[in-house]
Amino acid sequence: MPIPEVLEKIVEKIKQATGMPVKTSWISSSDLIPLITVIQNGGSSEPLASTSLQQRLYEFQVDVWAKSAKQRDEIAEKILSEFTSKSSENYLQYGWFSVRFYRILDIEEEGVYRKSMILVLKEVT
Repeated sequence: MPIPEVLEKIVEKIKQATGMPVKTSWISSSDLIPLITVIQNGGSSEPLASTSLQQRLYEFQVDVWAKSAKQRDEIAEKILSEFTSKSSENYLQYGWFSVRFYRILDIEEEGVYRKSMILVLKEVT
């Protein structure tokens, strides 16, 4: 699946899970909080031995921006649950396997509470 389609599917899943606005670029001073941002962080593609298939790895930075730590954590938990508890659904629907999050950080800056996390997806095409 091309990266724009993967990003679109991620945004759809996050919106479904949270009911929150999701932006595919960095937050700006005109944005309203709470908000979720998703930005491509990295990725790779490598051939699978003795096949014509490729294993693709996608990394996206997902940030939850909120007015309180409690609100931030509640929104983030919905996102984590949507991706990690529905692994067989994600595989059947999108071909994603080995869905995981890492580098989950809580950040407070100028009264804004942010949770930053890296979402990693793998697929074979």
